[in-house]
Amino acid sequence: MNNQKVKAIALCRVSSVEQLQNNSLNNQDRKVKELAEKYNAEIIRIWSGSVSSKRGKNVKRKDITEMFSFCKSNKKVKYLFVNEPDRFMRSADEAMWAEVEFRRLGVEVLYSDEELNKGDMNARLQRMLKYFTAEGSNQERMTKSIDGHLTALKEGRYTFQPPIGYCRGDVAGIHKIDPITGPYLKYALISIAEGMLTIKSAMKWYNENCPPIASGKHCKMKMDKWRKFIVNPYYAGIVEMNKQVKYRNENGLHEPMITKSQHLSILEVVKHKNKLHKGPIKGGNPRFPMNRILLCEECQKSGKAIYKFTGYDNHNGKNKERHYSRYYCRGCYRTIPRDVIHQQVKDIFSRIELTTNGRKKVIKAINDIWSKEERGLKIQQELYKRDLKALEEKKQQLLDNLMEASSPSLKEDFNTYLEKTRNEIEILSGKLEGIEKNLTKGRSDFLEFALEFIDNMGEHFFELPLEEVGVCKNILFPSGFWVDKNKKVYTPEISLIYRERTLKMDAETSENAPLVGKEGLEPSRYCYQQIL
Repeated sequence: MNNQKVKAIALCRVSSVEQLQNNSLNNQDRKVKELAEKYNAEIIRIWSGSVSSKRGKNVKRKDITEMFSFCKSNKKVKYLFVNEPDRFMRSADEAMWAEVEFRRLGVEVLYSDEELNKGDMNARLQRMLKYFTAEGSNQERMTKSIDGHLTALKEGRYTFQPPIGYCRGDVAGIHKIDPITGPYLKYALISIAEGMLTIKSAMKWYNENCPPIASGKHCKMKMDKWRKFIVNPYYAGIVEMNKQVKYRNENGLHEPMITKSQHLSILEVVKHKNKLHKGPIKGGNPRFPMNRILLCEECQKSGKAIYKFTGYDNHNGKNKERHYSRYYCRGCYRTIPRDVIHQQVKDIFSRIELTTNGRKKVIKAINDIWSKEERGLKIQQELYKRDLKALEEKKQQLLDNLMEASSPSLKEDFNTYLEKTRNEIEILSGKLEGIEKNLTKGRSDFLEFALEFIDNMGEHFFELPLEEVGVCKNILFPSGFWVDKNKKVYTPEISLIYRERTLKMDAETSENAPLVGKEGLEPSRYCYQQIL
């Protein structure tokens, strides 16, 4: 009598927490082992766990692909034991496909119900009916689930996982703002919407300041995820789903973090930023801030397209360590030393100053900016105070534990945690002190700094970030900077908030904004209105 056992594998699968809690895996495990005894087989590996088997998910299902690979490398495997067909798959066509694939590998799929294992036409029909029944049951559950989600969305409830910054509330589908991470996210969103922080700086602030969530995890945001994350309408009180369930309700029952108008502002900011990042970044060399905003007059007069000057570093071919920085026109190939261009631009700035009316408008704009900044500082102040209070309570608790500890190793651990907490308190106290100082005298200092910056714009123009150089040029010199045939830089138009510096006391002269470098053109009132 041959007692040599054949090799086999087994599959035990659940797809919900309820099935797991109902001891389904243990029951399946018992059934497949009983089946192995009937066929005198040794189960050398069991795949057991929670895996979805709905239609369209089985071809690349992790456990199925692993079983295929295992059978390819273990040719002695002859059987795959499964308790019931719906534990194998809930898709008729995919189940039959998988049976064929296992058969090609020399493996037969067997079930606890012996009527399904006979191999005749009746058994094959019974298998197919079991697969169809499982698929139909799965489809019915999905339909009921979709109907339930849709009903909840219509009521203003969100029955899916709470977005970051929210946690589950007392009522199903009505989430509440997470008391730990919520205030930090709210400040970041409001800062982007009101222009206090850029998308990148808001993300950096959130990553640096937001404490871990209740589970102790704190996933640092990256820019690609952050962009998608901040445009979620849920933060504006809107519940929306656009997958299997497609519905949008503007009046969600949860507490919003921002208003709908602030949400629209964020959408505009993200849309604008996406446009900026399409294609290669041109003119991004900080050594040549006049790239693409310095135009050639000679090319325009000759009927060519308006070519822009581009900066480059070159050497004479002998001493490669010595570079010559120049701007060159891509149309007529004229070159001008970088320092010459920059000095001429500074000279243009030195010949203009704010008008009386322009200064009033600038001061008003600065005050508006500071008001937004002040609101942000006050929010930060409250967050830091809350965190500082929590750290002080933690320190006191550690001190109490240290006094009660008897083990030297335990005392050492408490001392380590205590020192770390004290360092955190010191850092946070410094941040809070800085904010309180800014709130005390920040407005006057900010106004003084801003006006000094504007009055000496010629000195500061080339210190600006590259993206702000173009903005500054558009506000002050709407027609840009031009280079004439003598390689002199001029601008044909300046904003009406500026005028040419003069020693004359003529009020009319002082309030007009004449041209700088060329004559014959009038400043653009349309541009002035658009800017202001």
